[in-house]
Amino acid sequence: MSPVYVFEEMRLPLELLAAALLFLLPYAERKPHFVLRAVLGFLAATLFSLLFFPIFLDKDTPRFMFLSLPWYILVGLCAAVYAKLCFRISWCDAFYFNIAAFLTQNVVYCIYHCFLARVLFPALRTMLPLYILGAALASAAVFIPVYFWFRKPLKAANGTLLQNSRYVRLGLIGLTLVMLICVFFYQGAFENRTSVYDTLAWLSGIVISIFLLVIIYSVLIGMTRIREQAILENMLKSSERYYEMSKEHIAIINRKCHDLKHQLKALERADDADRAEYIREVRESVDFYQHLVYTDNEALNTILAEKGLFCREKNIAFNCAVDDVDLSFIRLPDLYAILGNAIDNAIEYVETQTDPTLRSISLRIIRQSLIIGIQVTNPYVGASLDDTELPKTHKANAAEHGFGLKSIRFLAEKYGGSMEFSTAGGLFTLQILLPLQETTA
Repeated sequence: MSPVYVFEEMRLPLELLAAALLFLLPYAERKPHFVLRAVLGFLAATLFSLLFFPIFLDKDTPRFMFLSLPWYILVGLCAAVYAKLCFRISWCDAFYFNIAAFLTQNVVYCIYHCFLARVLFPALRTMLPLYILGAALASAAVFIPVYFWFRKPLKAANGTLLQNSRYVRLGLIGLTLVMLICVFFYQGAFENRTSVYDTLAWLSGIVISIFLLVIIYSVLIGMTRIREQAILENMLKSSERYYEMSKEHIAIINRKCHDLKHQLKALERADDADRAEYIREVRESVDFYQHLVYTDNEALNTILAEKGLFCREKNIAFNCAVDDVDLSFIRLPDLYAILGNAIDNAIEYVETQTDPTLRSISLRIIRQSLIIGIQVTNPYVGASLDDTELPKTHKANAAEHGFGLKSIRFLAEKYGGSMEFSTAGGLFTLQILLPLQETTA
């Protein structure tokens, strides 16, 4: 039994699992003891591949012809099992990435194992250390570009891609089997070494694999955008309903404050010390609420009053400065969604801080020429982020992480504006710029 022959049986599952990690690491949540699971998965795949030799002692026997295809199909599906072993991922997503991993590995196979090691430099297969080193370098040359190609949309998917239903699973399994059968028959034809096939096999295998990876990438982008659009629309509808409820709540508070003023005048005539203390506390609460009314804009006052009261309850300093700006060109639910999400993101971060100096939020709304600027800042302790990254979430539903900022950007662009954020100077600064628009009667 040739050592090269042993390596060629081992390298398929090893390359396949390595290719699977390209897609799984930026996409899926890792299970506990991930490193141990990952190492055991590679060891199990290696040991499984070595079963080939006691099963297929002689390639010329009918047993080899009958069992070889099911055997390689099982090996080809190991990436899906590996995904379930190491990551919190559905079977549908696992089979989806199994296909992507197999196509990526097939590019390596066609470039290195078919063309370089068999056609161009056949002597490589007689020098095992050099052959293994070449396989590792060829894998790195293919895997690294594929990783950076898929990384951003995979991170944007937030661990949710395909609906985990029985029909989707069956469809993906069927697609995987068809792909594996076609590829293995294709590779079997290569073993016949016809002259025309020798010339075109490696190139056509690369082209077909890359073409299918482009399709998988396009499906990934399409599904991610559809899901994001559905979540954004749902968030905006929820914001509209929530704004109406908040407006009602603030109106009730207004009436209560008005009634309390008259009650306080009557209570002040009493001499009871405890009652005086009670009056003082109630008056402070009323005065605090009255100071939250900044502008003549109903939606803006509703948002600032609600968020200010919440921050007061959570012992978060809420500082607000609003110029005399006309925001009437923004639909009230849209304005509520923009400001509500901006302030809520800041609240989510600062309420986890135990240092009182880090529990503060500042809102500034200004007008400069024909541009309205909305800026929300809060203290930030952590690694610097650029505009494509998001701070770590503390939400229970991590799948919706980042959609607050995405909804703000969506609405800013809807009104011809822009949104960006930075983490310079120990502050998380969210900047929204909106061009001032004329309102119609």
